[in-house]
Amino acid sequence: MKLPDGKTRLDLVREQSQTGGLTQGGFKKQGRLIVSITRLREDPKNERRTFREMDGLIASIKSVGLVEPITVSPVSGEGEAISGTVYHIVTGHRRFRAAKAAGLAEVEVLIREPEDETHRRIKSIVSNVQREDIGPVEMAEALQSLLDDQQVKSQKDLAVAIGKTESWVSKMLRILGLPDAQKQQLTSTQVSVSYDSVAEIARLKREEDQVRLIDAVAHGASQSHIREEIRQLKGQPVKSGPSSAEPKPKRVFHTKFKATIIVQSTTTRLTGDQTVAALREALEQAGHAAAA
Repeated sequence: MKLPDGKTRLDLVREQSQTGGLTQGGFKKQGRLIVSITRLREDPKNERRTFREMDGLIASIKSVGLVEPITVSPVSGEGEAISGTVYHIVTGHRRFRAAKAAGLAEVEVLIREPEDETHRRIKSIVSNVQREDIGPVEMAEALQSLLDDQQVKSQKDLAVAIGKTESWVSKMLRILGLPDAQKQQLTSTQVSVSYDSVAEIARLKREEDQVRLIDAVAHGASQSHIREEIRQLKGQPVKSGPSSAEPKPKRVFHTKFKATIIVQSTTTRLTGDQTVAALREALEQAGHAAAA
């Protein structure tokens, strides 16, 4: 952290203390701050377990730095007043890992007051539900953990807390009943997976059907394709329209500009080299369009 000319860290602490900017422990109550990355701690109960598509984010941070600050809250009783305050990450676990991988020694953080654990975990789940930003297995585990820890009393209370229906919560929890190998496949896939698709597959009775359709989802099968497959398994008439017998593999990239870039093949195979080549070609086309 660069200090103003002629001032020490102690001078800054004293100034902020006089203006009410510091708590008794010596850390800022709220606002932005540049801190050593070694002072950040990941939330052990964070529902995100899998960190996909990190290479692009790491490269971006190496190029332009961390654009959006990591949201943290101070941990009482840990660290020293001047330079050792420890912060728990509230949001930005993926950015934190990418910043470490990029070799950053310091990062900008947005400090918030510590929250009640139940309230914080529910807010995190709501955020991820809205964006489907974590995998379906991780989301189901997070929902179940709130029930297991008795932070909510029932599925009905949990549904109310996160703004979903009780039937949606029940469907999501069924995902935990999938075979372990298929749950692992879902957590390791690099494609974006629909919650509803996996929840519907989890309702199937035959394990061999679950295995086949989870494999299709993990390789980019669309929600409509899965829906058609399930209708066929149940003996229901298939909706008319273009055939979706073969899932079209795709790769999804979430950028710092809150824009999603999707590379989807018209064949049944999409390698990593093909994905990179497609992105390069698309970038070149975008450059020509911008210059026109």
